Amino acid sequence: MSLNAVMRWLKPREMIFFDLLESASSNVYQAAQLFDREIRSADPARFAELRRQMKDLEHIGDDLTHEIIDRLNHTFVTPIDREDILTLAHAIDDVIDRIHSVCERLILYRISQVMPAVTEISSIIVEGAGEILHLTRSLRNMSNQKEIGDRIRRVHALENKADSIYHAGLAEIFDNPKDPIEVVKWKEMLEKIEDATDRIELVAKVIGSTVMKNA
Repeated sequence: MSLNAVMRWLKPREMIFFDLLESASSNVYQAAQLFDREIRSADPARFAELRRQMKDLEHIGDDLTHEIIDRLNHTFVTPIDREDILTLAHAIDDVIDRIHSVCERLILYRISQVMPAVTEISSIIVEGAGEILHLTRSLRNMSNQKEIGDRIRRVHALENKADSIYHAGLAEIFDNPKDPIEVVKWKEMLEKIEDATDRIELVAKVIGSTVMKNA
């Protein structure tokens, strides 16, 4: 039976999984935009408020993940494989966890000026988060596989770009190591923010494999 045929007889209660996954992806996109906007403000006094707002968004993401898990435990029929729903929920949640981790370190390390590599990767996170929002929405109707494939490839290209910026940033801090403590701080900051792009790529891969199984 095709996915579209399955969709026709599924009850609204079972289709709620698509709503929850879309809400989680939308929450990530909102978090990415917030982070990008605030670190470009060049005002460290705003970082504490950024962390607070990001923590709120992280809690929303956690709540959505928990709701998905709870509904999986009480739903016999799901629109796509329950394992795919669970994997995707955790993958989406991991993105916002990584962004929040960077916000925590802005405060912990008392960052007063953000290095260019971080802001460059931040813009990639915003673009990537927008792509996974579109991809998550595509799960309701997987008929446009060409667009889905194009978006997945775009996410992969974005991750490669972020990886290049990450390595260039590492080279920058190690080429002129004036303060070993600062090197350690920025190395960890770069690792955390680049990892967010890895998690975005993982979301795209999970969606890609889900689409292939249900095509």
